[in-house]
Amino acid sequence: MAVSLPSIGTASVLVGTCTVYFFLLLFRIRRTRRLQRWVHQQLSIANFDYAGRPTLEQRLRLRAMENHRLTAAYEIRNSLTTVSRSTHKDFLNKAAWILKRKDRSWKEVYRMAETFLKFEVDTALTRGRHSLCLAESVRCMVFAVVLFDSFQINSMGIPRPRLVAITNEINEQWLRSKRTPSDVAPSPLLNSTVASLNITSPFPDAESAVLSPSEVLSLIMPQYETLWRVVLLTFVTAYHHQPDAYPDTVQRTSDVPACLGDPANEKEALKLAKEGLRLYPSNKHLYRASPSHLYDLEERNAEEHNPSLTALGPAPVAADIASLHRHPFIWGNDALAFRPARFDDGVFTPLQRDAYLPFSLPPHKCPAAGTRGNDTSFGERMVVVLVVALGRRLGREMGKVVLGEEIGVNGELPTGRDEMEEWAWEGHATVS
Repeated sequence: MAVSLPSIGTASVLVGTCTVYFFLLLFRIRRTRRLQRWVHQQLSIANFDYAGRPTLEQRLRLRAMENHRLTAAYEIRNSLTTVSRSTHKDFLNKAAWILKRKDRSWKEVYRMAETFLKFEVDTALTRGRHSLCLAESVRCMVFAVVLFDSFQINSMGIPRPRLVAITNEINEQWLRSKRTPSDVAPSPLLNSTVASLNITSPFPDAESAVLSPSEVLSLIMPQYETLWRVVLLTFVTAYHHQPDAYPDTVQRTSDVPACLGDPANEKEALKLAKEGLRLYPSNKHLYRASPSHLYDLEERNAEEHNPSLTALGPAPVAADIASLHRHPFIWGNDALAFRPARFDDGVFTPLQRDAYLPFSLPPHKCPAAGTRGNDTSFGERMVVVLVVALGRRLGREMGKVVLGEEIGVNGELPTGRDEMEEWAWEGHATVS
């Protein structure tokens, strides 16, 4: 039987198609490799590998040099701002003591958050208002819960104006330190208001000793400052701004707070926090000083031809966590969608696993990330408790969130701490 050969025209089409496919495949391979190199570069900054193999003291110095403005603004002395090994270890020990407390009840933490929010709504109603300044209320609620959890303070007994003064001034000091880092100075208003709370030490070796404002802020700033924006943005996104996310959020968190602390039952609820921390990482960038600062002038001159030491120059470097968490080539075309199902078993790709850094990386991973012990996922549990309390008290059935005309439905939310001040929650007329 004669075999018919393809015509010259058909062969040309096949060759052309194969050529296009080959170059498309080659382009994708090269793009993936470039992306992998970029991800690796970000990871090397987060874990300090960019500086070679620095010692603990050197890592502290690389971090503290880029956080010196926080020392000037708040007079805080903790692991984020110190070059002292002993101060670093002391802070980690105190943070671990708070995180690993055996008497913590997530039901009580949730009840504190819900009670505070109910009081916010009721107070507004008694003044003839059906609305709340959302950023202010969330900041006060998060600060009150952090005080309750860290120092066992009944925050409902603190006059609201003090909470407003403290949280507003913390926010303003942060902005001042960003705008004019060389001119920022401690805030007398912040320090005097914190001092008026008479917060005492919860630690066994100094129990009941009154803490100074600097000591209080050194302990709570790493938790409070990394929480409130994540909580606010996750709540707004999951319960209001992205309608498709709402039914899934309610279903996954139906057993909160009872399920929290029980690894067998909390898994679905924690995905709410995981996705919130992906879209809205508590630190959008991790800043490090140039490794050239680790060497004196003579040593730098002697090693000026070593690219591992000089390539980055004297300028600081930063791991871009926000881009790692939102890159469409890593997370897909729906990278900006709030979708906790990304964290279902077997869904994560190796590149997504590498790119997801909600608590940074060892050797300076955030203590709130927990370990394999009972403190696992403390940070995630706290996010879930606060977001769900907001969702049940200020959710779609209770009112609506007003974000401004420039933000359309499902549009990308601004994440700057000074870009959410005009957001409001407006309750339905029947809310009480």
